[in-house]
Amino acid sequence: MDRRRVNVPMSILALGVLALGAGCQTAKVDPMAGGGGLAGRWSPDTGGYAAIFDNGIFRTTASDTGNVISQGNYVVLSSEQVQLNWTSNITGQQNSAQCVRPSLNLLNCTDAGGKPFTLRRI
Repeated sequence: MDRRRVNVPMSILALGVLALGAGCQTAKVDPMAGGGGLAGRWSPDTGGYAAIFDNGIFRTTASDTGNVISQGNYVVLSSEQVQLNWTSNITGQQNSAQCVRPSLNLLNCTDAGGKPFTLRRI
């Protein structure tokens, strides 16, 4: 058996496995660490709920009852861009938003329906 012929397919297999593994990485995390520096509590300008961000997962809780009203995930695309995806616990509907982060304590977002909202760190 010629070793070169055995090693070539193994090399191709190894490259294929590496490429497959690289393709599975869907979340980009900003080097600010801790889920892109978003970890903590945030509140909309309109009040009514708080959004809690923690390592790529977030939930919103009603200000008056503390009940979880939605839950989902977030992906930090860059130091200035964040993608939110969530499901309402009230209606069961899924939604998403694109957010711009002009400062460390501010997120200006627009949901999939075009409705803008702002979240501030509290």
